[in-house]
Amino acid sequence: MWSTLIAVIGTLAGVALASATQVWTERRTARREQRQQVAAATAQLLDAVIGYRELFWLRIAALRAGEPEEREERAAFYRARSEITRARDRLALATADPALIDASEAAAWSAIELSDIQLGTLVDGRFANAVEAALDAGRERSRDAHTALRRAATEHVRRG
Repeated sequence: MWSTLIAVIGTLAGVALASATQVWTERRTARREQRQQVAAATAQLLDAVIGYRELFWLRIAALRAGEPEEREERAAFYRARSEITRARDRLALATADPALIDASEAAAWSAIELSDIQLGTLVDGRFANAVEAALDAGRERSRDAHTALRRAATEHVRRG
């Protein structure tokens, strides 16, 4: 009888250990997949922000060179803004980490708000001093927000 009882207890312990190991493995896999989703979504947002900023600065360079804005350039600019929105949405669906969400919002808006700078007229390829200062400040703000998002994402993925 004791041997049967020991065999049953051993079997139950083996099943419990196997179940616990399976749950632990599934949770670990899910955490790894979630970190990968966050990393991919953040990379998409960082790329979208860079793309938007690139188009903005190309537009500024063209204006400084006296080139008129083309319809295709304006359309590309709007598509780039939509890409930022899609990337922000993807990241928001991948994580609820408030630090990461705040950093993503700051990076997105710091790029988008560049287009809110009232450019005014050009004189010898330069905007008014206040506009040039606003452009410089916007560039720095956008770069800083980009870096902060990258750091927040790195921290989020590492602490997993």
